[in-house]
Amino acid sequence: MPAVAAPASAPETRPGLVVALDGPGSSGKSSVGAAAALELGYRFCDTGLLYRAATWLSLHRGVGDTGVEALVALVDDVELAADAEGRLARVLVDGRDVTKEVRGPDVDAAVSAVSRVPELRAALLDRQRRIAAPGRIIMAGRDIGTVVLPDADLKLFLSASVAERARRRAEERRVNPDRAEGRDILAELRRRDELDSSRAVAPLRPADDARVLVTDGNRFEETVELVVDAIRSAEAARSAGTPSAGTTPTARALAGDVRPRPEPIEGHLTPLIRLVAAAARLITRAVTRVTIEGDLRAIPRRGPVILAANHASNADPVVIGAWLTPQLGRRIHWLGKKELFDWPIIGWMGRSGGVHPVDRSTADLEAFRLAQRILEEGHLLMVFPEGTRSSDGALQPAKDGLAMLALRTRAPIVPLAVVDSDLRWPRGQLLPRPGGRITLRIGEPFLLADDGAPARRGRAAKGAATVRLMGRIAALLPPRQRGTYAAHAGEDAARPGSGTRPRGGRRDLEAVR
Repeated sequence: MPAVAAPASAPETRPGLVVALDGPGSSGKSSVGAAAALELGYRFCDTGLLYRAATWLSLHRGVGDTGVEALVALVDDVELAADAEGRLARVLVDGRDVTKEVRGPDVDAAVSAVSRVPELRAALLDRQRRIAAPGRIIMAGRDIGTVVLPDADLKLFLSASVAERARRRAEERRVNPDRAEGRDILAELRRRDELDSSRAVAPLRPADDARVLVTDGNRFEETVELVVDAIRSAEAARSAGTPSAGTTPTARALAGDVRPRPEPIEGHLTPLIRLVAAAARLITRAVTRVTIEGDLRAIPRRGPVILAANHASNADPVVIGAWLTPQLGRRIHWLGKKELFDWPIIGWMGRSGGVHPVDRSTADLEAFRLAQRILEEGHLLMVFPEGTRSSDGALQPAKDGLAMLALRTRAPIVPLAVVDSDLRWPRGQLLPRPGGRITLRIGEPFLLADDGAPARRGRAAKGAATVRLMGRIAALLPPRQRGTYAAHAGEDAARPGSGTRPRGGRRDLEAVR
């Protein structure tokens, strides 16, 4: 990955803020942010240029937005360079300046679709954070305050009506806003606003702690003055040691203080968790019979551990949590959609019991960071790699996130298989069917990095690791539930037994207290 070119003139050495400047298309964030940075002696980076550059390259080289691997590979060919005023506002591809091309109408039409690709956003995330790391910078974009720099010292969101923004863009391109070309600009901005605000990954929205600046009717200089005043006020508040909106641990780190660690994640097993697990076992026993196969003692009682299971039914987390919790003697941490916490009692029980609320609109990045912190602090994390319940009980294609997490943290993985839970509580059925049996099979712990696959890089490495992980789960399932990974169920001789009955034999849960 090419390094970001240094500004033509080095930024001032006195302390400065990291400023997130977000807003919709043609809200003025790029031109206003650049002007404010020039007045304040800050660096400036328009992160939208990175996405525009990737979009232009994908069009130029014939890479569609569905060619994920090829699209992500384009990131290495893009470089941001400083202009004469030290702003990172020039785009270089193979040494050629394509800044003008990346601002063309063909890129306008395609950039939202390209920007929705989670793998591309993840690939650009580290690049953007490295640019911001030295501080004293204004970073402009659409998700700077919410995703890229959630700890920015000051978060500003420029807002203007779509009609006002269309007028500005028409003037920039020297076209009449009332004629066909001007009306096309208005329609395109409306379409892009809808795409940007409704996308599942990093949707366009102000951060909760952002200051929203409405700029309809403002002259350009007036909007620049609003931004400059906001930054100077935040600088003054920090110098005086007065907490202010937008002043976060980043400011204290830039001032030379040590950034405080987040509150530690609780790991001990509380009486409430034990009570909920006991109640779940009692209710489940009234409906069906549950059996454990495998060696419970093989699951580490200390340090970071990932439990990875298939997901065929709403019964899966109930069985896993109710029976493994008391046996392991440690809290199992889960990630749950934040909407569950809108219910007062359920929300309280979830927070008290190791369930962490996740905003699904940013889950691709925020959930990963939370899961990584759970493991880094030495806890037990439960993950369903498929991401959602299977419609027919068979394994479906898994996400690569767990493989990336395991490779990065080197936490041991314990594969689990919940057998026939879909027969007892099928997807779409309100209540479980009484009778029958659910079997929980426990595989042997393993390190994904030591799983014997040939060396690969990037997405190929994550994909291969995901297949190996899911192959271990598939080997614990009966043939009808192996689904997508049936062909990989017998590949690894390290799996317990033949994969149909793990070492340790069968243990009826009536005997497991």
